[in-house]
Amino acid sequence: MSKSLFVNGISCTLLACLNLTSAAASNSTVVTQASSYTTALATNQAPSVTNAAVKLLYQGSFGPTPETLLSAQQVTRQQWIATQMQLAPSWHYPLTTQYCDGSITPTTNIVDGSDSANTSKVENKKSPNPRACLKAQESVWLEHALTAQDQLRQRVAFALSQILVVSSQEPPLAKYGDGLAWYYDLLVKHSFGNYRDLLQDVTLSPAMGVYLSMQGNRKANLNNNTFPDENYAREVMQLFSIGLYQLDISGQAILDKQGNKLPSYQQADVENLARVFTGWDLVENKRYGNRRTGRYDTFMELSPKQHDYNEKELFGESIKAGMKADKELSASLDLLFNHPNVGPFISRQLIQRLVSSNPSPEYIKRIASIFNDNGEGVRGDLGAVVQAILLDDDAQGSITSPALKLKEPLLNYIGFLRAFSATPKSAHYQLRQLNGTFGQGAMRSDSVFNFYQPDFTPNYSANESLNYLVDSGSNDSASTVPASIVPIDQQMITVAPEAQIMVDPLLIKQLSLMFKQTMSNKTSFNLDFTEPLALADNSVDMLEYLDQLLLAGKMTAAFKTQLQSHLSNIKDQKRQLKEAIYLIVSSADYAVQP
Repeated sequence: MSKSLFVNGISCTLLACLNLTSAAASNSTVVTQASSYTTALATNQAPSVTNAAVKLLYQGSFGPTPETLLSAQQVTRQQWIATQMQLAPSWHYPLTTQYCDGSITPTTNIVDGSDSANTSKVENKKSPNPRACLKAQESVWLEHALTAQDQLRQRVAFALSQILVVSSQEPPLAKYGDGLAWYYDLLVKHSFGNYRDLLQDVTLSPAMGVYLSMQGNRKANLNNNTFPDENYAREVMQLFSIGLYQLDISGQAILDKQGNKLPSYQQADVENLARVFTGWDLVENKRYGNRRTGRYDTFMELSPKQHDYNEKELFGESIKAGMKADKELSASLDLLFNHPNVGPFISRQLIQRLVSSNPSPEYIKRIASIFNDNGEGVRGDLGAVVQAILLDDDAQGSITSPALKLKEPLLNYIGFLRAFSATPKSAHYQLRQLNGTFGQGAMRSDSVFNFYQPDFTPNYSANESLNYLVDSGSNDSASTVPASIVPIDQQMITVAPEAQIMVDPLLIKQLSLMFKQTMSNKTSFNLDFTEPLALADNSVDMLEYLDQLLLAGKMTAAFKTQLQSHLSNIKDQKRQLKEAIYLIVSSADYAVQP
């Protein structure tokens, strides 16, 4: 039996619901310009409402499901965003501690303080299992990506995790999966909050303190010829706030008379800021600077003897001697936050992660202006920024316009799983060897510079797989029809950050995983093919369903003809469906975000 959905109180399958939704939309002020499904089939085009909904769901979630696609069609883009922003956050830390195989039950200290009454430690009979906790953190992230209702918040948190990078690759963070989950919840908490508050919380978080060696940082000791560690001071400027060079509001570098870029900070700023970041350590640490005995689920605390209270100067502004350490830190972060670079620098990266690898200067300017002032005199309002990014004309552009963004490899696969309501075969959601298969995983970056550079420009002529993303050449009959080979428009994609990890060995692994998941099911998840399987006796309807769900209705006529010809030679309907799905998700069309 085909799974039933509901539109306007009427039970229907996805194809029928699309028709009902389009018909209702023609008389609605909420959704406009919707053509009927029947007309769409006749003209070989998907309904425009479906296109708009799928586009939004790829930008603001981890990918559409049949249910979210239908619900998104029945409201405006703005209404969908507003509803998402009102949903309660899906936290990572509590579930991670629960999944740590029962051997560790640390203080349940959710970052928003909502459970402040439950902050006493629980006695454990067994010692913690660090490996289990790291796997638990990864499992919870995957579970939320696939199933959480607050998809927009989770997607923005993942974008922020690639700007304010922390990684298990830095010892000993791999032993503190619960601490990594607590850090990630800071990003979840502030996804629609204020960037200044986020910057403060990230600065004092244990995971960041350990990752960029601010934790345990000591004031200068001239007798021993030692000076404060500059790591976090440098990266908080270069990567988390202002960037290397002075920018105008459209994100373009400001040049001197000789045409050289102007640096946004000097070495003296790094040294003075490093002095600000002294004296902070893990709570309940047995020895100052130790990384293995303190708590990773609460903000760092000050050890006054280790802090430099002398006068400092940052960007030409004086920080007076004797100021309290927390006030000094706050004043320094205020100077960073109010730097004119922050709006365009952060806005561009958020646009890249959600909508377009190559946002126009005009697009960046519009979003940076909202960052600078949300319309109510507030600077750094991320909720307003995210809404502006998704509601901008450039985000809602024609579905037939040239490709603007390659899907991140991990999100490519998660979108595939979400489209068919994947459920885990084991007790928890798991994908083995994320970095080894996708080149990325939540908080698994090899360096503070993320999985890829925001300005990475691929060498298309040297890497043919970036021009023609095709299947890996399996000997199975599913590979006998070539994937939809559509060259990526090199004029449109000036930079393609995701392409930096789209190297041939990883592409082959990803396509192999998709093949196994679709054709043999010898993987970690079960997929629900009930709805498309009910259409398998009519390849036209089945392909139309898959086209709308997976490709936002942008499958080319040539590709569709190829698929129909291939599928006509397959008698078994389930086999026919599986081959159609595999050939679509291994195509170049699917590798590009609508």
